[in-house]
Amino acid sequence: MELNNTTIQDIAKFSLCEHRDGTRLSVNVWAEIRKECLLISGQDLGDVVQEHFSDSDYEYWYAFDVENTKLLFTKLSEQNPELDNAAVLSEKFSGLDGCRNLRDFCKQFDIQYNF
Repeated sequence: MELNNTTIQDIAKFSLCEHRDGTRLSVNVWAEIRKECLLISGQDLGDVVQEHFSDSDYEYWYAFDVENTKLLFTKLSEQNPELDNAAVLSEKFSGLDGCRNLRDFCKQFDIQYNF
């Protein structure tokens, strides 16, 4: 498969998810692109997190190298050619299911990331 050879432009950090459920659960997920590498980071807080992880704070990162960032956006642009990179990330991977959707999409197209 031929990857899109265009340069991936930097995108300042923006929110993919801001969910609040009182003290039970707070979920924040952000995306940014720097030097052609996508980073999706998240932080979950609250009683639900405490019950599952024995800590009230859970932080996580999905870090893509240049090649896999390009592969991700090549596949996304095939499905959503009218959207820019930030818009397509929001369209496909926002909300409470966004990270699960990201993992499923990456698995489907063999896109690698560090977690």
